[in-house]
Amino acid sequence: MPKRILIADDDPDILDTAKLRLEAAGFEVLTTTGADTISDARDAKPDMILLDVIMPGMDGFSVLRELKRDPDLCDVPVIIFSAKPKASMIELFGPEGIAGYISKPYDPKELVAQIQRIVGS
Repeated sequence: MPKRILIADDDPDILDTAKLRLEAAGFEVLTTTGADTISDARDAKPDMILLDVIMPGMDGFSVLRELKRDPDLCDVPVIIFSAKPKASMIELFGPEGIAGYISKPYDPKELVAQIQRIVGS
């Protein structure tokens, strides 16, 4: 059974290209954005979440806090997926328990490799 990845981002181009890349690597991929992320994660029960920071309705930091408070989602690894500088994102999100960081624009090989390291393939 393929690992299930939930991508939360408000940019349709990012969602489409990341989804295609991850599906080609053998993952099952679902997409969502902003305020829908929590309910979609509850429904999808993903093995990992790739989370944008700036989204309408609910930003990535708020989403991460809600995920960590939910007993069914608190152990799901989260990779921050952002164009913001890595150091500031690690400083902001690190205490919340993120599994990693991928900067945009992203290297497709790095995206797949980091996810495989976290959840396997």
